[in-house]
Amino acid sequence: MIKMPIRLTTEADWEKTIGAALDCRAALEEAAKAEQAETGEYIRPIILFQAQSASKDDPTRLTWDKIKAHLTGRNIPAEQIAVHTGPEKDLDKISDIRSPSCPVRYIITVSKLKEGWDCPFAYVLCSVAEQVSATAVEQILGRVLRMPRAKRKQRDALNQSYAFILSKDFNATATQLKDGLVEGAGFNRMEVAQLVAAQGSMGFADMAAPFVSDPIPLDAAPVAVVSAALQKLPPSVQAKVSFDPAARTLTFKGAMNKETRNLMHLALASVPKVERVINRLYAKSNHFQTSAADEDDKPAFMVPMLGFRKQGELQLFSEEHFLDLPWRLDQCDPAAIVGRFKLPDSAKTGQIDVTTDGKVVIDFAKRLQGELSAVIQEPAFDTVARLSNWIDLGLVHRDITKPSAVLFIVKAIEALMAAGFDLAVLARNKYDLRKAIGALIDDLRGERETGQYNALFSVNAEQFAMNADLAILFDEQSYAPNKPYAGATKFSKHYTPLVGDLEPNGEEFDCAVYLDQHPKVRYWIRNLERKAGSFWLQLPHQKFYPDFVALLTDGRILAVEYKGAHLYDSEGDKRRIGEVWQAASEGRCLFCMPTARNFSVIDATIG
Repeated sequence: MIKMPIRLTTEADWEKTIGAALDCRAALEEAAKAEQAETGEYIRPIILFQAQSASKDDPTRLTWDKIKAHLTGRNIPAEQIAVHTGPEKDLDKISDIRSPSCPVRYIITVSKLKEGWDCPFAYVLCSVAEQVSATAVEQILGRVLRMPRAKRKQRDALNQSYAFILSKDFNATATQLKDGLVEGAGFNRMEVAQLVAAQGSMGFADMAAPFVSDPIPLDAAPVAVVSAALQKLPPSVQAKVSFDPAARTLTFKGAMNKETRNLMHLALASVPKVERVINRLYAKSNHFQTSAADEDDKPAFMVPMLGFRKQGELQLFSEEHFLDLPWRLDQCDPAAIVGRFKLPDSAKTGQIDVTTDGKVVIDFAKRLQGELSAVIQEPAFDTVARLSNWIDLGLVHRDITKPSAVLFIVKAIEALMAAGFDLAVLARNKYDLRKAIGALIDDLRGERETGQYNALFSVNAEQFAMNADLAILFDEQSYAPNKPYAGATKFSKHYTPLVGDLEPNGEEFDCAVYLDQHPKVRYWIRNLERKAGSFWLQLPHQKFYPDFVALLTDGRILAVEYKGAHLYDSEGDKRRIGEVWQAASEGRCLFCMPTARNFSVIDATIG
């Protein structure tokens, strides 16, 4: 279990960046103490500082020693600071950083920590480096994601991780973090590219009307604790927030943006069950539609994923089960390139258009260009091997080794030469040639994926199965829509308060209304595409995220993919994998694909 989502804050001033990170860690430590008092679990939140590397030409760089001096200047005891970079290897001296006797709360590094180092207490990344690269994310941010004891905490602030980055551009930094999580940290299978979201305003005007929250649960914390926590908010936020001790409610003036919501989460980190209250207040102040479902009584909404048995072990079914990597592209026939590659101006070369009065028109320039290109030499590409290597450098093929790709390209060029093309002509038109070869490789890849995917079902259908270890759990923490639903219809059975990525009209909306009103549906959820914590099934070329997932009153799970009539016939792969998932569940899961507003398909599937 990992700490998600990542709460990202950017600041152009490095001292403010560090200060915000220190404040965050202090709030998390208060939450950790309250958690320990309630559950007995010991947690000591740690910050990982990423400093800049030293440079003889730039003495102003924020190196590890400057960061350490800044921390000690804030009266942080030296024994709480560990440095692990260059000749300083403090982590090697610590036998068990998770021990209650270990004082370390701050670790400073530059690019990477010691191999195999693991500490679930690392909650905060504070980077003052000049950029957030995929390597930085892989080596450092990845260290703050693992959850202590792999178990959700009572306080929501302890279920998340935090990043404070020195940057003037939030969106660029968020994009770098997402790319780093996917490419650098190896989270591509979980599709976490969108787990870091921009914290800017949602675009609503700052209205003066106050919005009142739901009551904070009586067993959450004493009134004095809540009042004291609110005093930690920045003055600009304090001016908009008030607390009614008698009603135990928060009042917020105007539309709350995401950054303010996150600040309130941190300020009230020591108060259990408060995040739900803040999130509902955030939705209310922005006029986002929320579900009327009773949250206190909700059962766990766990959805089995499709598994595939490989070498006796049941694994999550994915591309690796029907695609052997790396792909031996060199074993494919490149002959089709002869019909695909065309010289761009061959149809007009040698033609001159002349008007009735004898004037030469612009086509003469095309002939002249062709004639000149015929005498231009490409000395750098005077061999097939050199031209092939150049073409390969411009193609992205993560599933193919370079030798295999180059050998295929060599065969493609040789096929063109055998068809009458001169090597010098191919070299002069190298960009068009690379485009044609790249398109051919993409088509061959698609044929391979589809063929091997189809073969898997005909030969190994009995290998599909499910177990309790392969499942996703829908919850508010991981449900992060790009665009919350803001329509007038009030849904009463949506599992999370916010309904995500649903337009307020149209056929999919009508399907959602049908599910919400169905007597055999206990709860349903709008399944979000390409989000961690969403339900998906593997297709030949991509993952498939059904539009809706429902928990039925009898405990079964129903997945619904709605398709317009014009698209239905082309979605055979989705129907097949849905049926395989249903069959592997042995009656626990159902799948259907209604179309043309024929929602009786849902009734027939449920039975």
